[in-house]
Amino acid sequence: MALTVMKFGGTSVANVERLQKVADRIIKQKKTGDQLIVVVSAMGKTTDELVRMAGEISDRPSKREMDVLLSTGEQVTIALLSMVLIQRGYDAISFTGWQAGIKTEDVHESARIGAIDTSLIRPHLKKGTIVIVAGFQGVTEIGEITTLGRGGSDTSAVALAAAFGAAKCEIYTDVTGVFTTDPRYVVNARKLKEISYDEMLEMAYLGAGVLHPRAVEYAKNNHIELVVRSSFSDEEGTVIKEEVFMEKSKSVRGLAFEKNVTKVTLLGLPNSVCAVSKVFDAIAAKHINIDVIVQNVLDQEKTSLSFTVDRDLLNETLDVLKTQEKALHFQHLIHESGLAKVSIVGSGMASNPGVAAQMFHALAEKGIKVKMISTSEIKVSTIIDEDKLQEALETLHDTFRLTEEESVRL
Repeated sequence: MALTVMKFGGTSVANVERLQKVADRIIKQKKTGDQLIVVVSAMGKTTDELVRMAGEISDRPSKREMDVLLSTGEQVTIALLSMVLIQRGYDAISFTGWQAGIKTEDVHESARIGAIDTSLIRPHLKKGTIVIVAGFQGVTEIGEITTLGRGGSDTSAVALAAAFGAAKCEIYTDVTGVFTTDPRYVVNARKLKEISYDEMLEMAYLGAGVLHPRAVEYAKNNHIELVVRSSFSDEEGTVIKEEVFMEKSKSVRGLAFEKNVTKVTLLGLPNSVCAVSKVFDAIAAKHINIDVIVQNVLDQEKTSLSFTVDRDLLNETLDVLKTQEKALHFQHLIHESGLAKVSIVGSGMASNPGVAAQMFHALAEKGIKVKMISTSEIKVSTIIDEDKLQEALETLHDTFRLTEEESVRL
């Protein structure tokens, strides 16, 4: 008997009417004979509302208490969805993250899953019960509730699929699949029939919100085929898998972007490997993620170091650096907000020279200044002014002809 994991996002379960629609899909899948684990997010804007209330109490609420607070959103969804299925004559049972045996590291607000105790759920699957699990959450070895950060329900779903050896993992959302870029920004963005793990992983890390990067990592490492599709239509979605049977006629397959970027620069930093590592050690100790990094050597003694962080982490980053100013030995600290990151992604870029030059030429023709650059074998990222984001996306989408269909390998 095959096992399928189905995950439904917040918009899919926003109210009782939509929960009934989700139940229709679950029942349809159950009738195929599959064992089912269903992972759900909090309903609609529940998480945003909880964050808002916490913000009325404190500018920097306790991370532990935020995890306790935010984890309640999914608990509401699992109970209501189970009630819907039971009312319609199906055996269903709900599990919070800790009841489902999802063990995480001891980090609040962005914990990673370390292990899943499958013995807690397996007896219910064997009986044919539909298991409903709260996404986005887990528990530490000492019983502390943790959350997995943005997009954490995707990660919960794929981790459960890996732990239970599921045949597939379906991610139901408010879009019909993975597009060449966000269709809300580029109206002629095209839905991809399939995309490789590596390409999807880059796009997810670079800001494509349709999947969380950790979820793609789990899928790639455990060879789990993902399908991203809409909760609101029967349209075929996008398949994410190891090999994509498409000609590499396009070196670029998609655009990703991220708003709310801030550039932080340390001037007059000692020109040594040790000095640079101390900076990143201090930031990492506070679990702050940094992104694009550029170092400029000024002379034999001094260097400047720039990196980007999410704007919401700016104050915390500045606090760390100012506290460590004497130990790090930099002379000046400056920052610039109002930036965005725009990236081109495609596994075909590795064998097609000149793609980066084409990107920079297209941006230059529109007068869009590139402030930082980061590259890998299958992506090129640029930091630009956020007010130029829309124009940059439209320009690059046209430049790399992403609206056109790719040819199928024979």
